[in-house]
Amino acid sequence: MSVAVFKPTIWSNKIQNALETLTGLRTHCDYEFEKELIKAGNKLKITGSVAPTIGTYVPGTDIDIENVDGNDQELVIDQFKYFARYFDNVDKAQSIPGVLENDSKECARYLHEEGDKYVASIIKTEIEKTGSTVAKGTAFTPSKTNAVEKVEEGLVALYTNNVKPTDELYGEFSPKMYSFLRQSLTEVLTNNVELAKKGAVGKYNNIMVCIENLLPVNTTDHVRYNIIRTSKAVAFAGQIDQVKAVEKEKGFGDIVKGLYVYGAKVVRPEQIYALLETIPA
Repeated sequence: MSVAVFKPTIWSNKIQNALETLTGLRTHCDYEFEKELIKAGNKLKITGSVAPTIGTYVPGTDIDIENVDGNDQELVIDQFKYFARYFDNVDKAQSIPGVLENDSKECARYLHEEGDKYVASIIKTEIEKTGSTVAKGTAFTPSKTNAVEKVEEGLVALYTNNVKPTDELYGEFSPKMYSFLRQSLTEVLTNNVELAKKGAVGKYNNIMVCIENLLPVNTTDHVRYNIIRTSKAVAFAGQIDQVKAVEKEKGFGDIVKGLYVYGAKVVRPEQIYALLETIPA
């Protein structure tokens, strides 16, 4: 391919990126296990303590001793996503500032979006699992008369499960649900740096309100799961394992490729509440 054709036709420096999906499911998770997983391998056993049995002591009698085995859960890195892009001549692509860098960033963004989709899928599985401790309300069609009421029901359920009123919660709401909550926000995004850092558009009570376009959907029951949860409810670990350029074996072009490895697990389902928003059949 000649340089004359290459620059004006293929590699315009007026880069137009696709709009980013409104999503933050992955970033609202607990990342405290990530370094351990990356250092130790692809599987981490998360050990939790078990509540003790409190007995009544009768002077002069033996007491009962209980075994403490703990309750173990495994966080496994078992998701592998990649991109591979062919450039007819990567050196010429690099001659236009920002082309390759921008393409790599775009690809990484799409990889991270796969992580958001995965978090949505495991939350959906947990909500629908028989015997799950995820609390959920009844299906409803959001309106300005019921949206706040449904969110309050969620808060009551979480507080009943010992989530503290001072704990920071993430509310992941569909655009429709958010539209009816907007006037009830106690804080809004305007000039609020802390909200912006957390991907929130506002705050209601102790809920960081976020607009989410990758919420899990149950197509059988025709409901979308809006979520209220603590950041400790789901554990997530992952990394872009490698991004590199390699020469095409037969030809003069180059291939830029990247690999994203990650895993997630619902570890505290009792800290999740699902609002069941009805959707068209």
